[in-house]
Amino acid sequence: FWLKGCSSSAQTTSEAMAERKQLPLRAIALGAGACAVAGLGFVGQSSQVGHHDVVKGLRGAQSAATPTSGYGSAMLPLVGAGAVASGVAQRASRVGRRAEKTFAGGIAGSKLHGWGEYQFDPLGLAEKFPENLAWFREAELKHGRVAMLAYVGLIVPDAIRLPIEPLTDSSLDFINAHNKLIGPGLGEGPMWWLMCAVGAIESVRFKQLGLAFEKLTTENAGDLGLRGFAPSSAEGMESMKMKELKNGRLAMLAVGGALTQGVAFGANHFPFIPQ
Repeated sequence: FWLKGCSSSAQTTSEAMAERKQLPLRAIALGAGACAVAGLGFVGQSSQVGHHDVVKGLRGAQSAATPTSGYGSAMLPLVGAGAVASGVAQRASRVGRRAEKTFAGGIAGSKLHGWGEYQFDPLGLAEKFPENLAWFREAELKHGRVAMLAYVGLIVPDAIRLPIEPLTDSSLDFINAHNKLIGPGLGEGPMWWLMCAVGAIESVRFKQLGLAFEKLTTENAGDLGLRGFAPSSAEGMESMKMKELKNGRLAMLAVGGALTQGVAFGANHFPFIPQ
């Protein structure tokens, strides 16, 4: 039960690296602009190349020469080059930031799979709802932990029963257990004991995160603060997070399969194979 998301400093560092990669292009843009300004000194004199000599032989041509300034012809190429270089630099900067952006806010779950790193998010939920990433991880870990406990509860009662009435009833299975273990009166039955235990755990979580979970972040999502068996190294902690996620996801699938087969085919006991 140890989950801490990757620090946001990693994303900040990657964005800074992307910015540094774009410095040469931005230098080109600034250089082109400087050349455009410096070019004024070379073309400061207006070119007086008139059209008088060209058109004086034409009937009805005006005798006055029409001067043409050299500013436009000298400035346009330089200004255009500066604009192009600036646009390329800005676009490359945006592309670089997207490439360097960490997947799903950097939370654990993409590494240590035996075949390298993979980023599985076919619906794009992490990109569409980044503000809900912490809630997604909190919910996934909670459901995974409950599913792991639930699968143990599906198997162990077939071999061991607590010596408490009515838990010793041999007809109990996971389909009728709820109705048989609650009541008959309010607050009576083992199901109420279970509710009190779960309520105590949830109360601790509310104390940690607030009633509206306003203190929930990707760093503390799923982290109950238990460190009894936590590895001391960062690599060990990353591996432990992956193990919990994998086992929790597998347990959710396994519990769903066992419950479905039990209800649909009457296979209410391990190994839950229809007869």
